[in-house]
Amino acid sequence: MSGTPRAVFGMPAYNRADRLAQTLESLLTQTDADLAVVIVDDKPTPEVKAIVDTYSAIDSRIHYEPNPVRLGMIGNWRKAFVRARELYPHCEYFAWASDHDLWHPRWLEVLRGALDANPRAVAAYPQMQRLFPTWRRAILRTFDTTGVASPLARLRGATTGRMTAGNCIYGLFRADALAKAGVFRPVLAPDRQVLLELVLLGEFIHVPEVLWYREVAGMFSYGRQRQMFFPGRSPLHTYLPANVQHFGLFVWDFVVRGRGRPTIGRVAGLGYALAQLALSTRRELTKEDARWRNVAERLPFGRRFTRDEAEDEPTPGAAPVDPA
Repeated sequence: MSGTPRAVFGMPAYNRADRLAQTLESLLTQTDADLAVVIVDDKPTPEVKAIVDTYSAIDSRIHYEPNPVRLGMIGNWRKAFVRARELYPHCEYFAWASDHDLWHPRWLEVLRGALDANPRAVAAYPQMQRLFPTWRRAILRTFDTTGVASPLARLRGATTGRMTAGNCIYGLFRADALAKAGVFRPVLAPDRQVLLELVLLGEFIHVPEVLWYREVAGMFSYGRQRQMFFPGRSPLHTYLPANVQHFGLFVWDFVVRGRGRPTIGRVAGLGYALAQLALSTRRELTKEDARWRNVAERLPFGRRFTRDEAEDEPTPGAAPVDPA
């Protein structure tokens, strides 16, 4: 393994001593071992520190930092990337890692191989399974722009097509492209916002192999996001529609700051910002109530799916996936 790892996992941890050991095992036993794990802990506890100390004593690839004050989810996700870049400025690839999900041993080997083979791609992510308390559910929804040269076509596909931000955001990214896209920002649905900017900068690769196992969280709501994202008072702009918040950042990044140059000029950036606003507004206005009713009719034991789960549901008439 080289002195500077080619890939760094940034883990924004938050009090999951119950799952952290399993997660670290899955990251540290990757078949492609040229990696480091940077943990930034937003709710340090003796239990979490004891687990990290146990693993760091036998594996020098772990770096751990407890936050002196709580940053909130957005601040902690951003710090995980910033510290990874500061500690390993020459790392080529970056991935966010939760403190409670599981990574297949070949996750890094397969995804890095996909990116190495396609220099136009900026992100790669695998098929995944959602982990429920007593069963698993494979996700059918995929998003891939391999070979799509037009940034507008990629943006259209991401905005109105089959991209599920909660899945793609746990992919493997080219670190320089992710930095250019702005990482995590203080807006609602920050994962979708950074992915929409990133898709303008390059292609997304979907690997049709189950390599990630994701624990299911609570119901989606913007109120819940504000509570998790901002430890104090939520900024006033977060009460605007999420796509309007994203539009503002598109303008700031591509038009005012010129972050997309030389690939995307300021005038083109304005055009993409307006396209994002129009496409996302249309998407919100044309969601079919019948589709949501179809989801509700198929819920097991009356349990409600999260928003991501509902968006991952097959279209009416498609064959259901039995729990594994």
